[in-house]
Amino acid sequence: MLQQHFKSKLITYIEEKHTKDEVLEILANLVKNNYESLSQDDSFYTNIIEREKLGSTGIGQGIAIPHTRSEKIIEPVIAVALLKHSVNFNAPDGENVKLVLLVVAPKGQNREYLSLVSELVRTFRNERLKNNVICANNYQELLEAIAELK
Repeated sequence: MLQQHFKSKLITYIEEKHTKDEVLEILANLVKNNYESLSQDDSFYTNIIEREKLGSTGIGQGIAIPHTRSEKIIEPVIAVALLKHSVNFNAPDGENVKLVLLVVAPKGQNREYLSLVSELVRTFRNERLKNNVICANNYQELLEAIAELK
């Protein structure tokens, strides 16, 4: 089920150094550029930042799962960024983040949304799968590692 949410056009490998907010903006723009319904949504990035202010979405072990909801999409979307230079997301373990998984869910689909976030957390608790993704050295290796996720 998780695999259906990963689309290659929403996966990026970021070689340059960025701040947390810049990484979130890159991911927000990736989604906006690939979903016509969000392309003119000026509040989309702001909503992601506002959610982040409520509490860090860094879950530990180098991973963050920022999330937002939008009435302008009909199915959950995951945008992925692997960072060459880790970023501080104020994760509970104090570790900087290398993998950011932005989840955008339709408003009103709470159960599906929570289920998807839970599945991501469970998947990336698997040390081998997590390391395969986090240790990718380029976009192609990242795509191959994500393709192995169940």
